[in-house]
Parts: sequence; structure tokens; C-alpha cells
Amino acid sequence: MILLGFQRSFLAALVVIFSVAAALSPASSADMAPAYSWPPTPLPVSSAAPFGSPDVDANSYELRLGGFAHGVGSAEHGTVDLNPEVVFPRLPFGQSNWWNILVPRPHVGGMVNLEGRTSSVYAGALWTFPLPYHFFAELFFDGEAHNGYLTDAPPGRSSLGCPYLFHDGGSLGYKVSRHWSLMFTFDHQSNGRAVFGTECDGLGSKTPNQGINDYGVRIGYTF
Repeated sequence: MILLGFQRSFLAALVVIFSVAAALSPASSADMAPAYSWPPTPLPVSSAAPFGSPDVDANSYELRLGGFAHGVGSAEHGTVDLNPEVVFPRLPFGQSNWWNILVPRPHVGGMVNLEGRTSSVYAGALWTFPLPYHFFAELFFDGEAHNGYLTDAPPGRSSLGCPYLFHDGGSLGYKVSRHWSLMFTFDHQSNGRAVFGTECDGLGSKTPNQGINDYGVRIGYTF
């Protein structure tokens, strides 16, 4: 029964994602051709210059929406998150230097659990790296605030130790067209105790760090 409920929730999240994708597609009219239609025309694959694909534009704004399997391997497993996100252009320095690919893009977003488990909001830095044939990879590192339990969590909830957590992970994506992209994303949330020895106020060495791992798919619209 738990697995069936998870499948239904995940399918519902995907329906929301593709509904928003359709809504973002410009409507056509009799006197003006649409700027872009859904499904978009795939970008051609260039064998001459497969690296550094110009269709991966880190200097534009991007809206993203995704559905995630929440808390995989933890007490909060079997639930689903909805993930809206806004990505901003790359920070305005080093644009003409060879190392400009290391300049991050700011982004803000949230993980909204659809079944009342831990939800969060985050903001931080995102790095986008073009790969051959319209693929790309991303890494992100952020700070986040959440509404979960710090300690003594009841069954089905995780003890996260601190009210503010580290939020990090990465994506592997494919640029479907000039505007649209698809991504598979791994998302990790924890207070970093295992790496940084973090001790939350009042808890000291007893600070729990159960953390939350999410896996999901997202669509992005660049403009």
C-alpha cells in the first residue's frame, strides 16, 4: 500500500510538471507565428564541434520545475517533493577569461513535500558545465532552511539536528532545444556533521545528522 501511494503521488507530480511545461509554451495566433512550440524541434548534433555547445547558455535566466522521490533510504522515504527553482545568469565577472566556466550562477528554490514531511527553501551557487552533443552537467552548493524536526523525530520523520542545513548535489541534463532542457538531479540535505563536525546550539556532540537524499527529474525553460 505504501508503494502504491508513492507511485500515485509521483505520477501526480509528473502531471503537474508537464502541465506547467505546456503552459510555458507560447500560444500561436493567426497573425503571428509562435516563438516556440511544444514539443520543441531537437537541436542538430554537430560532429565538428561537440564540446562547449553554445546552446548551453549560462548567461540567461531559467525557470525549472521537478518531481523528486523524497528521503530515499531514510525514515521519510516513500513520499514526493515538488521542486520549483529560478536560476539567474552567471555572476558578472571573469566573462572574458578562460576560467569563466568556474564562475557560479545564483539560484533559489524549494523542496515542497506533498505528504507533510520535511519541506525546505534554499539559495546558493550553481555551476553549469557543457558536455558533448548538447548534454551538460551541474553542481550546486547552498544553504537552506527547513520545517523538519531537529531531534526526537517521530516515526516517519528524520532528525536533522540544525534549523539551517547544507544543500548540495548535481544534475546530468540534456538540452532539448534553445529554450527547453531535461535533467536528472541528486539532491542532498544535511547539517554537515560527518564532514565539518557541525554542532548545533544546545546539542553539542549529540547533534543528529540523519539527512535527506532526494532523486528526481526536472524540466527547465531558458529565456
